[in-house]
Amino acid sequence: MAILSCSIAECENTGKITRGLCMTHYQRVRKQERFAANPCAIAGCTNPSKGAYNFCPTHQYRLETHGDVMVTGKGKKHKVQYDSDGLRICKVCNIGKPLTEYHIDTGGTDGYRAQCKPCRNSYMSGYYDANRDSRMAYEQHRRTNQAEHMRALDMARYERHKDKRIALATESVHIRRARMMNAEYDKGITGTALRKIHGDKCCYCGVLMDFVRGKRGSIKPERATVEHILPISKGGTHTWANTTLACHRCNVSKNAKTVDEWSPRNGNVENGNLQVEEPKTGSAA
Repeated sequence: MAILSCSIAECENTGKITRGLCMTHYQRVRKQERFAANPCAIAGCTNPSKGAYNFCPTHQYRLETHGDVMVTGKGKKHKVQYDSDGLRICKVCNIGKPLTEYHIDTGGTDGYRAQCKPCRNSYMSGYYDANRDSRMAYEQHRRTNQAEHMRALDMARYERHKDKRIALATESVHIRRARMMNAEYDKGITGTALRKIHGDKCCYCGVLMDFVRGKRGSIKPERATVEHILPISKGGTHTWANTTLACHRCNVSKNAKTVDEWSPRNGNVENGNLQVEEPKTGSAA
């Protein structure tokens, strides 16, 4: 007895075959045929209609249960509405907002919370203030009795965002130095932002720099670093006009010297002048 298989190239299903298709692919084809003959009246819905209102069973149920085909969820407590522009209406402020303005919630309707971020944050802030003592006691109890577990969570969180944390710490150090010297500074000056402006080559020696963070305690000579053309200790600023990228070797060699006082390894810097471009769109992130 021959074993029949589905005619779809990558399908390995066997058994009952109808029109050369297994039951899974046959049902999909039948759904497409029913939709082509009787499409749902709601734009964007791919389900075939069924009933007197030309709605699919899902939208028909919403109409009969909630009185509106655009209401989703179960019951009035959790229902979520969308306006005519497709914006999700917050159940607290009743304002239509895009999904980016809602926190992700895998258990919520369409995967988002019913409250927008400002309303949710306001509620949580008020809840914490009203239950401050109990929340602090709970957190202290958890930190004391689950010390190993909490430490593991903190370490995992740090590893996930390690590059971002190091970049923020480096930026904070530069800003703190500028403040201590009463120097002007701009925010958002990082190696990533400067790389988009000045490229991948060292501004002094022209070597192709390495942007991959190495192991702790080992820094490659070609490692990209943030360089102040006029050192902050000599009146320089931490601004876009005074910062660029230099390899670690040149940065350490130049140290707190000016370009006139320091002799680079090649002729990229002539007569003590180094032209630095400012960002075209203001400060970069």
